Amino acid sequence: MSLVDKPHYGVASAILGTMRLAGMMLSMGVLMVIFSCVMGRTRITPEYYPRFLYSMRIGFTFFTVVCSAGVFASLARGNVHKRE
Repeated sequence: MSLVDKPHYGVASAILGTMRLAGMMLSMGVLMVIFSCVMGRTRITPEYYPRFLYSMRIGFTFFTVVCSAGVFASLARGNVHKRE
């Protein structure tokens, strides 16, 4: 937001909010695919807790890798200074 001119704050904020919402929806979709691949079409009952926990472990591992890649991409970008 620091690189955006004042007249464009509304547009930049809307784009930022849209990207956050799209990221949340995409992550939920990926997690549901992991659940369906590991657990299949079952209800989460005590007998399926081990499968549920295994699918959660896969999801957390996957998203940790994605988040780490984002951190390194941000660090590789270097310092960004505000326009004057």
